[in-house]
Amino acid sequence: MSHPMMWVFAVLIVLAMGGVALLAAGRGEPMAPAYDDRPDALVPATRALGADDLRRVRFSLALRGYRMGEVDELLARLARELEGDRAPGVPGAGGGPAPAVLVRVLAESWAGGHPAGSDILDFSTESVDQVESSLDQWSRRDGRGPATEDADVWAAGSYLGEVLVRAVPGARWSQHLAYDGTPVVEMPSGRFANPIGRAMERYDGDEGDSVIAFVEAALAAEEGTR
Repeated sequence: MSHPMMWVFAVLIVLAMGGVALLAAGRGEPMAPAYDDRPDALVPATRALGADDLRRVRFSLALRGYRMGEVDELLARLARELEGDRAPGVPGAGGGPAPAVLVRVLAESWAGGHPAGSDILDFSTESVDQVESSLDQWSRRDGRGPATEDADVWAAGSYLGEVLVRAVPGARWSQHLAYDGTPVVEMPSGRFANPIGRAMERYDGDEGDSVIAFVEAALAAEEGTR
């Protein structure tokens, strides 16, 4: 390329950069206002989710993100289910079963972000040892709050419930008046297991409230009914 042509391209590049600078400075046609794509509303971590929480939540945008229309539709459906407003013919209409997808997402998110990693927290019965260890460590933290306000304890309890659901064919997340709205696992035999409640007891108590023993007892009781 000749030297004159090189200078022409250089001038064009400088002019283009100058135009961008003018627009950014507010001259000419202004640039579109920057949009902060961080979540506009965060899901509360210290209490149970409500329908209004799902309606307010916004997700961060990413290069290879989800279709926002599909995400919005899912959130709207989950909000309706939390209010017990399921469509006719859908299992659980009238507020029976808990929105299992929410508990499952909470458990999977916690397992994926845990320092132990998903190789250990793989929802096997053996992985409950790690949950026991985590609850024990958290219970010794200085200035810790009550279990009902600790997001990690809720997530660990959700994880324990998912272990039971995946280990016992026919087990499912449900709700029962006796547990004050806390999601519990309903076994095929009709028994109810309260993994979130046991996680809280372990956090507030001692080794006598072992979550390992809780899972083993729940599995053994169900095995005895077959």
